[in-house]
Amino acid sequence: MVVATEPIETVEGIVLKESSLISSKTIAQLLKRNVPITYIDHSGKYLGGFTNHKIDIEKQVNQFRCKEDDLFCLDFTKKIITSKIKNQIVILRRYDKSKQDDIKDIISSLNKYISEIQNCTSINEILGFEGTSAKLYFSGLSKLVHDDFHFDKRSKRPPKDPFNALISYGYSLLYNEVVLALNQVGLNSHAGFIHKNKSGHAALASDLMEQWRGPIVDSLVMKLINNNLVSISDFTLNESTGGYYLSKKANNAFIKYYEEKIRSKNSYFKHANFPMSFRYSILFNIYELVRCLEDGNLDNFKTLTLR
Repeated sequence: MVVATEPIETVEGIVLKESSLISSKTIAQLLKRNVPITYIDHSGKYLGGFTNHKIDIEKQVNQFRCKEDDLFCLDFTKKIITSKIKNQIVILRRYDKSKQDDIKDIISSLNKYISEIQNCTSINEILGFEGTSAKLYFSGLSKLVHDDFHFDKRSKRPPKDPFNALISYGYSLLYNEVVLALNQVGLNSHAGFIHKNKSGHAALASDLMEQWRGPIVDSLVMKLINNNLVSISDFTLNESTGGYYLSKKANNAFIKYYEEKIRSKNSYFKHANFPMSFRYSILFNIYELVRCLEDGNLDNFKTLTLR
């Protein structure tokens, strides 16, 4: 059954579930056009994919040199986590229609943590503030969603409620997005500056996606919930794991909404002087990082910050 058709010239990316089928001819056509193909499981976990995976030795030599530079890693962490928390503040303000005192207090604390981060002398210290900020942020979001989607705290592997199921699924798609973009540019997606290296984990993708969580995933999930585009009936509880997951129909719908979001244009990178989609913004951001890796200086590395 054909659900929808689209000219191959307009396709930016393909997301396939583990049971999906695609012909080798189609894969070849997509790769010729530099269109990434991603395979995910039912929870959105990245299984693998196809892309024009470049291995740029010069870029990766610069990357590994900077990875061993403690000051570079510290500066990078400050920029990324500061951007993440600033975006969390914007999301809270955007959805706090009734101007709750609790939300004001949370925002005040988040602003305080941003100031504290600028004086940190270690990555672990920054990540301590980042963890505390995340707990406060999600406690704030829990006050801004419909009662059906109320949640106690952030939970994952498995997500313990429908809200966390949506957030986790969205983060998985975003992670896949950044991994493929890094492969396309030629950097090593596993060699990060913030997150520790571990087998099978694309640490640099996790690093960079911190700034995109709020603008792409959190804002999308809040929109879907508060505009009644998703309902509690769209979720099923796995009795054996205690986790909530999207139904097949809702899963397909979420990917559609995600694609609309990632392809929507914005002007958050003002210095670029032209609007670009979130998908292209990720690539643009990575190419800026590549230039900074050449001389180990992050002065011209701009993170995405909502306004």
